[in-house]
Amino acid sequence: MLFRIIGYTGTAGLLRLAVGLISQKVIAIFLGASGLAVLANLRNLIEVLGTFSSVGAQNGIISQTASSDTKATVRALLNTAITLFLGASILIGILVFWQHEWLAFQLQIDFKYAALIQAVAFTIPFMGLMILLEAVLSGKKAFKTVSNVQLYTAAATAILMIALLYFLGLFGALIALLCRPVMGFLFYLFQLKKAAFSISFFGGFRFDLSRLKDLLPYIFMSLLAVGLVHVVEIYLRGLISTRIDLHSAGLWTAMNTISSNYFVFITAIFSLYVLPRFSENIPNFKLLHEAKSILKTLLPLVSLAMIAVYLFRKPITKLLYSADFISITTLFKWQLSADWFRVIFLVFGYYLVAKKRLIDYVIVELFSFSVLIGLSLYWIDTFGIEGVVMANAVRYVGCLVLVVFLLLKKLGR
Repeated sequence: MLFRIIGYTGTAGLLRLAVGLISQKVIAIFLGASGLAVLANLRNLIEVLGTFSSVGAQNGIISQTASSDTKATVRALLNTAITLFLGASILIGILVFWQHEWLAFQLQIDFKYAALIQAVAFTIPFMGLMILLEAVLSGKKAFKTVSNVQLYTAAATAILMIALLYFLGLFGALIALLCRPVMGFLFYLFQLKKAAFSISFFGGFRFDLSRLKDLLPYIFMSLLAVGLVHVVEIYLRGLISTRIDLHSAGLWTAMNTISSNYFVFITAIFSLYVLPRFSENIPNFKLLHEAKSILKTLLPLVSLAMIAVYLFRKPITKLLYSADFISITTLFKWQLSADWFRVIFLVFGYYLVAKKRLIDYVIVELFSFSVLIGLSLYWIDTFGIEGVVMANAVRYVGCLVLVVFLLLKKLGR
């Protein structure tokens, strides 16, 4: 199953990456590093709002769907989640609509585009529902369907972004980002109805307290993690803009984008295989044996890919962006080191999620972001944006050591 997932998601991911390369190139040429930073800020906002509109239940839905044997159980989970999601979406939408000027200022978006922040409020329900459908399909290990929809959504968004960017500039690119959740939801809804395990997507606003109780630990973990990820990214981008300049913030964003482009393959494997696998009720489950099995398959491929990325870092940067971005090639060694340790860390980190080890999860997340922010503040004046990327590498080495320490008893069995 793991080889099949790697093979199919890898192929679909390469196609999605090619689509992303084209749109990134166009953005870099038309908007430059500063425009890239503004787009990244809006993307962060959309993803934060998506997490809160889905009340952070994505991993919980994946895990509960993977361990559920009947359609009735999954349907009850869906009905509870939809009721929860729509309620959260309405509240968040009102807040965003009310505070759109403040959000535009925080995201360094020109006030003439502030109305776009108001428009975000109307896309929030689609964000949560898209996340819900992806989680259900992932829990059922429908990796082909999930990979296909991600490809369709990326292609449609890229085409729309290039067209609107050409005619409307930055304003058009921002509009394209807002349309992505709506398109993604429609693609997932269509695919869910075609699925072999087809279930009723909506069976009424019925709230099952037992289903909510099962989801609560996952909700808390996801809200903490994803919320902090994007808030910290926005904070660090603001820090770089203040301590250095907006152009440097765009360069740092460009490095993060490259990392996101290749890490999307790995993320898919964890969502489609590792989390459902750890969530299943397996007799005589041994964490160390499972972790070794996953890493023996995954790590050699990841290592070879990262070595290739490092060797071809200059052509990749020129292909993705332009000559103005060539200075980020010095950051690759730190970013790739961070991502390599991150892969190992996530194998153990996903066990904390699957088994709802909430206290351990909170300890690791707080440690992770404290190290990243603390070392970034300490190193940015000495090393510039390289100091922020160095802090990220140290962060994941520390997280790996910490999670192994917390799981020592389990690993010894």
